[in-house]
Amino acid sequence: MDKALPYFKYLFRILIVGYTVVTMYYFLGKPAGSGDEALFLADLQLISQRGWSHAIAKGISLPYMVLTYPVSKMVSGIVALRGVNILLFLGLVAYFKMYRKVKGSDFYFLLLFFYSSLGYFMVGTNDTLFIVSMTVFLAETHFLLSSEPPKKLFFWGLGLVIAFFTREMVLLYLPVVAWAVFLVLKRKGIQWKSLTLPFVLGLVLFALNYPSLSAKGKLSYDLKLPPSEITATWPQRQYLAQLWVNEGKLKNYNHPTWIQTQKYLDKNGANALPKTIFSSLLFHLPLTFKEFVKDFIYILQYSVRSMGLMLVLSLFFGVRFLLKQRKVNEQTFLPVAVLLIMGTFAFVIISFIELRWLAAPFLAIILYFHQKSTTREIPRVWQWVNSIFIALLCLYGSYGILLKTVWS
Repeated sequence: MDKALPYFKYLFRILIVGYTVVTMYYFLGKPAGSGDEALFLADLQLISQRGWSHAIAKGISLPYMVLTYPVSKMVSGIVALRGVNILLFLGLVAYFKMYRKVKGSDFYFLLLFFYSSLGYFMVGTNDTLFIVSMTVFLAETHFLLSSEPPKKLFFWGLGLVIAFFTREMVLLYLPVVAWAVFLVLKRKGIQWKSLTLPFVLGLVLFALNYPSLSAKGKLSYDLKLPPSEITATWPQRQYLAQLWVNEGKLKNYNHPTWIQTQKYLDKNGANALPKTIFSSLLFHLPLTFKEFVKDFIYILQYSVRSMGLMLVLSLFFGVRFLLKQRKVNEQTFLPVAVLLIMGTFAFVIISFIELRWLAAPFLAIILYFHQKSTTREIPRVWQWVNSIFIALLCLYGSYGILLKTVWS
């Protein structure tokens, strides 16, 4: 097996690069404004026509618009949105390579595979900015819990501040964020002055949110607004989706239309569906716990399709380290944090979970898997199994995309 290793590594990397080329051709070739891209294209246009103050009061992803709007004045809006996201992911690679000096080319090929398999990094939405910033926060917490320098908090704070102002989904990450902050506060040798610039950035972003705070009493986030005549909320639409999926009235991973949701409320009453995500938790407890189990299993299953066996192996060995050591450190933080994030999403989201929401912890797990593979704490045989499985996924994924595009 060892003699075949160099040849397989070459094949492994060629397959990942080929898969990346195919997926970039597919995702970057999609029509402008597909899916959620239309929302961000509309936000760019709104800023151009009505100004920043009006757009912030309406609700936009402020950090993402600050990055993309200037670029959209030089190129088309869709090129700006997608191009900035590609640069953001390259920035994440540079962070690992140049700042944290993560060695081993295998790590970067694993990142490239996940980049290609997820696909959302090539779509013009604010997902990539949130994913990159939250990944940096989780990775920095992992490094800060080790005994290795540097102990600076610049990137740790920067990642958290940008994630906080980019997507309202950061609320679902708050349990892990609070835990990470608690763990870092206990560490010795932390250079607290390195938080100065992230703190100032947070104040600036908070001040820029004044139009939204004044108009709605909350921070500005991108909003998927229903038609003006609709009173239903997104959580109500999502909750009805799961009810109808369970009843066989709707295919899985789909939503009813806004009109269908409104008609359901008109027929059954305004309180027939929970209006907020958190109120849906107690709306019908048997359904909540049933969907928790289903969603948790789904996350594990789908992770295998998007990142091979890295999540499953990292969770297994991470929990084993925790049971042996009975303490949280660089050996155990990321697996436990990822389990907590997975559990939070599986419990809170009653309808289907989109894996892009978990891309940040998955990227952090790739770092963990690579480090434990390098030290052989994850046995070589499992590394081989994972690599072979990823190679097969590359072949299968490339074939599927080519079948839909070039050969259709």
